[in-house]
Formats: sequence, C-alpha cells, structure tokens
Amino acid sequence: MSDLPDSSVSIIIVNYNGKHFLKDCLESIRTSEASGEEIIIVDNASTDGSGEYVRSAFPRVKLMELDRNYGFAEANNRGASVASGTFLIFLNNDTVVTPGWMKALLEAMFSEPLVGAAGSKLLLYNLPGKVNSAGAHIVFNGGGYDIGFMDDDSEKYNVPGPRGAVCAASMMVRRDEFLSLGGFDPLYFMYFEDVDLCWRYWLSGYKVLYAPQSVVHHRFGGTTGSSRHAPLRVFYGTRNSMFNILKNNDLRNIFLPVFFNMLHHTVKFLGFVASLRFKSAVAMIRAYGSLVCHFPEVMRRRKVIQAARKVTDRYLVENSLIISLSSAVKEWLRLKGAR
Repeated sequence: MSDLPDSSVSIIIVNYNGKHFLKDCLESIRTSEASGEEIIIVDNASTDGSGEYVRSAFPRVKLMELDRNYGFAEANNRGASVASGTFLIFLNNDTVVTPGWMKALLEAMFSEPLVGAAGSKLLLYNLPGKVNSAGAHIVFNGGGYDIGFMDDDSEKYNVPGPRGAVCAASMMVRRDEFLSLGGFDPLYFMYFEDVDLCWRYWLSGYKVLYAPQSVVHHRFGGTTGSSRHAPLRVFYGTRNSMFNILKNNDLRNIFLPVFFNMLHHTVKFLGFVASLRFKSAVAMIRAYGSLVCHFPEVMRRRKVIQAARKVTDRYLVENSLIISLSSAVKEWLRLKGAR
C-alpha cells in the first residue's frame, strides 16, 4: 500500500488436502488489493493433488511442500521463515477475502503504538450475514472463544478495538516481531495456537486489535470439521488449554484454572462414556498423557515467556482481555439458545 510506510506483505496459507478450497481463496486474493503481494502456500504433505494444482493454476504462488503434516502452527512458522514481507498475513485455505481486507489490517497495525497483531471480521461463508469471529476472548481456564459466533452481523461488530485474541484464519503481524516471540508454538499442532500467540503478544507489551473493516468469509470447520466433540478437537482443545495456563499465567494464578479444568474434563469424560462417544473419551485420556510427556518442555517455554513479561494478569483481566468463568458460561448459554 503506497500510502503506508514499509508495508510489504507476505500471505501465508497452510494447506492439508484442501485442493477444493484453493481456487476460491486464491482467486479472491487475486481480485483484491493484495494481488501483487507474495503468497506462500505451505502444504502439509497433501495427497489430493494440491501441489500440482497450485503449480499449474497459480504459478506465481510460492509453494513450500513439506515431507509430512506438521500441523497449522509449525507450517505457518516455516512459511514465515522464508517470507520476504515486512508484514505477514496468516490466512486459512477455506476463506474468501473481500476488497479492502488487507488495507484495513495494515491500517490497524499503524493505528497506534505497539500494535503487534490485527485480526479480520470473519463471517460464516455458508450462513451469509452470520458472524464467525469479531475477535476473541481468552477464558481464564486457558481456552478462548470467538466473539459474536453465530450472531447476526450488525453495527456492534463494526467497532474496532483491543481483543484478548484474534483468529488466525485471518491475522496480520510484523514478521520480525512474530519471529522474535517464537512464532506459533509448534507443540500445539492446531487449536488455541492463536490464543497462545496473542496472549504472548499482550504479555510482551504489545496490543492485539480487531479490524472490522477487514472482512473475510470463512467456511468454519472446513478443514477439520465443525463438531466440537470430534476426537481431534477434543484432544487438542483439552491439552492445549492446559498448555496455555501453564505457560502464560503468573504462578499464583495457575492452580485454580488447572483444578477447574481437571474437574471439568473429568465430567466431560464421563459424559462421553455415558453417551457412548468412546473415541472422544479416549482422546481426553490421550490429551493428559501428552500433557505429561510435554510438561518439561512446556515449563522451559514458560520460563522464557515469564522472563519477558511486561504486564500483569490483573491488567489483562481488568481490561477484559481475559474473561471470567461466569462470562464464558453466559456465552455458552447464548450459543445453546441460538442453535
């Protein structure tokens, strides 16, 4: 963007067997103001011909083909390591961007000092006029949820401002800052890696902003499915919420959310067993097994994060960047009533 200084952008799209999404995604970029920017597709060893399709249909796109599926977090990091842009946009392969999408993200990054990340307004592709994400809240037990999910789009979702997190389906960062913070944590593989990253931005003294003029349509669950009880989601959601608590909370604020999670997860496990969802129940056991295996590495990462801390947990709570359990329950009840 010529009216913004030093604003070269690299767009990083992680793909895993998403050939059927790529045409719409890449064509939408080509017809937007981002048409001249660097586009990097990081392919996690797809077997559906994604690589061949990109090479033939979009030869200008840079294709990084990995030897196996490294997950969303590490694949984005690998794309960032070879990107040439001052700014990075992490964009899901199951999205369709709108004109002005990138410009609005850049304007948010330049809008005030110390903005580290900016996120788009995500609308549900298959439900026109419904919100997927207007930014996100970090929940005290290490999880997060999209603000406005399944609500009708309205003016209240057009107000920019700080958020605890923004969704990595369309998120902009500065490359150098992103790399200096360690990027997405590859231990997460997928789910809550964007919550963790944004949390670390806040702890390091940066801000995370929601940019509602940047509108992106998202096929929610297009890559991994939308069922919240799917074993894959259960495994990573259970484990990664615990990673978030252990890494990012001040020591005195670890024990209550860990206790709550263990109680909640026990009840959830019993519910899966009672409803004969045995694969999801096993996924919860595996999540805790994985947590134990990775515990020493999580503690090493915690040490680095806490050493760089510039704001307190109290600041994040008082500014509604981390929200209480009661607020999260209210949102759960709203969603239950909306379905």
